[in-house]
Amino acid sequence: MKGPSTFCSLLLLSLLLSPDPTAAFLLPPSTACCTQLYRKPLSGKLLRKVIRVELQEADGDCHLQAFVLHLAQRSICIHPQNPSLSQWFEHQERKLHGTLPNLNFGMLRKIG
Repeated sequence: MKGPSTFCSLLLLSLLLSPDPTAAFLLPPSTACCTQLYRKPLSGKLLRKVIRVELQEADGDCHLQAFVLHLAQRSICIHPQNPSLSQWFEHQERKLHGTLPNLNFGMLRKIG
């Protein structure tokens, strides 16, 4: 046999050119976990760019508890006891008070 068959070549080419490359795999993509935590104070400029915040629990695949701040181009893993993050959560609570009645920021203060 001189090389890969035409069928295998076409299959590989279709996987590479697929608009959604993850759709080509049978297994779900691996979970990204924080491996290092940022402990320094967070700048106001950085916090204004936050699009979404997630809590990573230290169970299962991930071994560190962290808050993951999602920005437009990247994500940053923050130590749960970071004082500037706590202040930012309090500011967000005051800012959103009354607009999201079921949002419980008190739970976030208990973590860490």
